[in-house]
Amino acid sequence: TAPSRSRSRDDAAGTDAGDAAVPGRGSDLGSGGDGAVPGRGGVAGGDAVEVYARTGRWVDGKAPLAKWLWLRAHEPGVPAAMRWWASVPDAVAYALTGVLRTHETLAARTLAYDVVRRDYDEDLLSLAGLRPEQLAPTVRAVEPVGGLTATVSGVAAGIPVVIAGHDHAVGAWACGVRRPGHVADSMGTAEAVLAPAAHRPDPRTGLAMGITADPSLDGTGTVLVGGLPTSGGLLDWLLGLTTAPDDPPDGTAERGVVDGGARGTGDRYAVLPGLLDGVRLPTGIVAEPYLRGRVAPAPDRGRRATMSGMGPDHTFGDLLAAAMEGTCLHTRWTVAELAAVTGAAPERLVVFGGQVRIPLWMRVKAAVSPVPVDVVRADDAVCAGAALVAGQAGGSLDDVPVLPREPQPHDPGLAAAYRPLYERFLTLARQENA
Repeated sequence: TAPSRSRSRDDAAGTDAGDAAVPGRGSDLGSGGDGAVPGRGGVAGGDAVEVYARTGRWVDGKAPLAKWLWLRAHEPGVPAAMRWWASVPDAVAYALTGVLRTHETLAARTLAYDVVRRDYDEDLLSLAGLRPEQLAPTVRAVEPVGGLTATVSGVAAGIPVVIAGHDHAVGAWACGVRRPGHVADSMGTAEAVLAPAAHRPDPRTGLAMGITADPSLDGTGTVLVGGLPTSGGLLDWLLGLTTAPDDPPDGTAERGVVDGGARGTGDRYAVLPGLLDGVRLPTGIVAEPYLRGRVAPAPDRGRRATMSGMGPDHTFGDLLAAAMEGTCLHTRWTVAELAAVTGAAPERLVVFGGQVRIPLWMRVKAAVSPVPVDVVRADDAVCAGAALVAGQAGGSLDDVPVLPREPQPHDPGLAAAYRPLYERFLTLARQENA
């Protein structure tokens, strides 16, 4: 199996690909990522619609393009002296092979990649004083970057090195979500719903909904993505209110259930089964899971987490379960809105990520979902997917095996009980400045 790297950070500054970034209506791409930029070469830097039409993304200060603009304004010597810009997976592959390449799903996250032309956008790059040749050329997910030239213990020289792609895209592909009608739910600290589409959305629609229109892993289509910044993150926060915030000094804390080992979460999750024991579903509490704003399907950077319907008989376990319910209700809303854009009715929802190890969460997920739910229980579906992609180095993505998945049992009675709760959730979520 060829070495590969798919879990990544967006740029050389190390911005996490899963961090929250909420699209603002009328956002500007500024000289430091926070101010207006005059139009150059037919592109208005502050024209979010035009930027989305080219890149499939909203104007965002988190994107590498915003950081390049900041460097040009505040540290002009850095871009002037820069030979190449490499994201972390690009840099790792370069260190292993001596060849600089990237995958299209990673290039698209720069906010300077034209997903229609499938090449870097000279106009957008020129805003930062950069040229396309300063960025890594793209390769297909199964196209080797090159043979291994670095010394790596236990790995033979010449083994092909593959950049599998962005984590959500790799995980979804490995879980069998590859065409319209298939929908993936990638769960972790944040959560993302991925829906392959036969066409790109109207830019105004994409912006209004806070979704991105990303290249598919095989480069033949589009995948619409709607994110929830705080899914497992909301549970982490609630657990942190009652447990110690730090790992033991000897470093013996267990790995976290949701994120695979974020600092300080191990001991918290050890108490979770006991806290959830005896919780009755539905809880009757309607939770809006927006601890740090809402992205899709209705962007609201000022939105915050709320819980309504709490009574004296509710326990802390009920609040934790309500947080899980809130994320599931939000996901159902997102799936419905994405289906309206793609025009493809979802056939199944395939779930992967840390939360699949929490039985109550998956029980709620299946009850709330209007379509059958399949669960992929691989310890890390993204890393497993990257290995499977690398195993097809030089071949076809279509030959990548699908990770084992199992149907999540559906409880019709529980599903019926959640229908009025979903309507209450939608009413609250759609209120302005609730």
